[in-house]
Amino acid sequence: MKKVVVIGGTNIDLLAHSYTPIILNDSNPGFIKKTWGGVARNIAENLARLDLNPSFITVLGKDANEFISMAKSINLSLKYLSVPLTSSYIAIHDSDGELKLSLSAMDSMNKMTPTFLIKHFDLINSADLVILDANISDESLKYLFETFDKQFYVDVISSVKALKFLPYLSKIDTIKLNLQEGYALTTSNDPLKIGDLLLSLGIKNIFLTLGSQGAYHFHDKQIGFYKKELEGKIENDTGAGDAFFSGAIYALISGLDPLKTGTLLAHLTLHSKDSVYKNIKVNHLIEMIKETL
Repeated sequence: MKKVVVIGGTNIDLLAHSYTPIILNDSNPGFIKKTWGGVARNIAENLARLDLNPSFITVLGKDANEFISMAKSINLSLKYLSVPLTSSYIAIHDSDGELKLSLSAMDSMNKMTPTFLIKHFDLINSADLVILDANISDESLKYLFETFDKQFYVDVISSVKALKFLPYLSKIDTIKLNLQEGYALTTSNDPLKIGDLLLSLGIKNIFLTLGSQGAYHFHDKQIGFYKKELEGKIENDTGAGDAFFSGAIYALISGLDPLKTGTLLAHLTLHSKDSVYKNIKVNHLIEMIKETL
């Protein structure tokens, strides 16, 4: 089994859902669910539930006891810097489950400095692959990319945060991004050009997601594309992109189809009210892949 280390943010997510189409500048009836989130954290939990036993380096507040207990129960090994409060994220969803507005308060992640990461040098250095999100500070990203010769898997998170990775694109093995993020890195709106440009920089796997329109996988000068219609109602689209990348990573490690695996795990998450689908079973996921055209 490959040794996987995930480094990045943990949030307390407040997921707000309106019962009716949202009216701006007004009070809208709905419900609010508190759950654990953060891109790197979501990926780490997904991979743990897929029995990959990853290690997760993050920043946690004194309010994170529930997550620490849950991580232990799913064999997710935590290495964390303790701060007063965990970072937070608020997402507002319309009555159809579509995200309308989000706000992240991630300042505590700036405390994950190279000095902290050096304490976990041996863990990172022993990893077969290192998964990063863009919530890591610029100085810590610089330390990681310049210190370790690893297979780096990167989720760029947003078009603004994607720019952090511009100096290191040639050091990235696998990247997940959407069209807006692809434009930020390549100044192209054409999916095929985005894939070609990133491949030319030495990235081996590019996963370019188009939401409900499907996803591309560019690798070895080959282009894969997969789209599957979602069955049933969307409960919540927070965490779906993280689930896609988690599924793709699991598939690359396990010799499965990464586009199908990522898409199916994303669909399961879209039907969940949490940021991670809690009932992932490896055998069930593999059966779903086999049954999918």
